[in-house]
Amino acid sequence: MIVVTGPGRSGTSFLAALYRELGFDPGGRWEPAVDAGLEDRELVRLNLAVARAMGVSIRERRGGRVLESLGTLVRASDGRVPVALRRPFVAAADALRYLRSTPDLMDWASVDPVVGRFGDQMRAMAKERAVVKDPRFCFTLRAWLASGAPVEAVVFTIRPLDAMADSRVRVRMYSGRAREWARHNYCYGIGLLMTAVAEHRVPLTQLRYPDFLEQPEALHALLPLPEPRSWPEFEAAFRAVYDPSLVHDRR
Repeated sequence: MIVVTGPGRSGTSFLAALYRELGFDPGGRWEPAVDAGLEDRELVRLNLAVARAMGVSIRERRGGRVLESLGTLVRASDGRVPVALRRPFVAAADALRYLRSTPDLMDWASVDPVVGRFGDQMRAMAKERAVVKDPRFCFTLRAWLASGAPVEAVVFTIRPLDAMADSRVRVRMYSGRAREWARHNYCYGIGLLMTAVAEHRVPLTQLRYPDFLEQPEALHALLPLPEPRSWPEFEAAFRAVYDPSLVHDRR
């Protein structure tokens, strides 16, 4: 299994779309409202459960699942909740959820119990999927690797911290109140990912968004694939999914 990950809003969805166009579908669907997606729902549910069991914070803060569920419901209401009500509600929920700017730290003693609880699922899922994409792997990959899940390579993409935070605010994934917490959390997740990759000697491809969009030939040479694809095949797939209008704030 090839894992595509990054802090989020850093090009992971483009890479997932490229893999799909090349014939390696990561699963999930595209979400036009946020210009992102292609995250297998079963995998996301597993990563959320693993993250919670390890004690790390992805988006869930004070108020727990109640605020998380209400915020998700309002954001995904497709117009059923008027904007005049939706925006202040989301802002109020985020104000409660992000009172602290620091991330929730991983419980290092949790890794073995997490592997015992979820290891069979992680190994089975890794054997069934050639490529997966989920920013949550920044926090959970250590458990996947400790379980012995066959992770062939990791593709990690990043952009400046402020650009990632601003992008989430722009598509209303959360309000501006969460920006400071987000930057701390990005850094913590990156550290967890990099140490896990190094300790388990997993091949790592590191990319910078949006630079790799301007260098498709270099990307072809760097990107690990489950099966080889020629440059003409890769170029055709790249052009099929690349839309310059979707690249906001090229910092």
